[in-house]
Amino acid sequence: TPAGVSEDPHVVAAASALSRTKGCNCCKWWCDFGPVWDWLVQTNLKWSELEGRTQAALAKRSTIDDASMLGRLLNELRASSVVNKRLAAELALRIRSVVGAATAEVEADEEELRIAMCRQCGRYRASFRFIPCDHVCMCRACVGHALPSRESFDMLLEKKVHMVLPGGAPIRCPECEQAAAVIAQTSSE
Repeated sequence: TPAGVSEDPHVVAAASALSRTKGCNCCKWWCDFGPVWDWLVQTNLKWSELEGRTQAALAKRSTIDDASMLGRLLNELRASSVVNKRLAAELALRIRSVVGAATAEVEADEEELRIAMCRQCGRYRASFRFIPCDHVCMCRACVGHALPSRESFDMLLEKKVHMVLPGGAPIRCPECEQAAAVIAQTSSE
């Protein structure tokens, strides 16, 4: 920046417009301001180009793949000393929105995976449904331990369903603690 020149975009734009007018080389104002003229014109062009790229980026739908490009634009906007707080704020908001959406997708995937895991041991995928509560919440190993005998477990695997007999030890759903009347193997097993 030439000494004494303000980096206010309004001053730069006005000076750029003024630069397109014909000046008199003999006037003192022209002689004092002349060396700064080219710099003002170039600065205005750079600012206009940067604002145009930023507005184009904001006009399209952004994904997480665009986050680094948006971040570079924001850094470039801040470094350029362009006094366009609205544009910088919109760009920062878009970046937060894109990153927040991607984070929410990852959290949703993690939550979906957590829900699909056995509520008894948490190590294996839940693949047995408890009826009447309808929770799919126990893995094959845990159901094998919960059933009264190995024969009951083998029958469940063969028939895909086990009826809990009245009067026997209740088998409780690990999700809601309701006594199961039926344990059914889901198709994912």
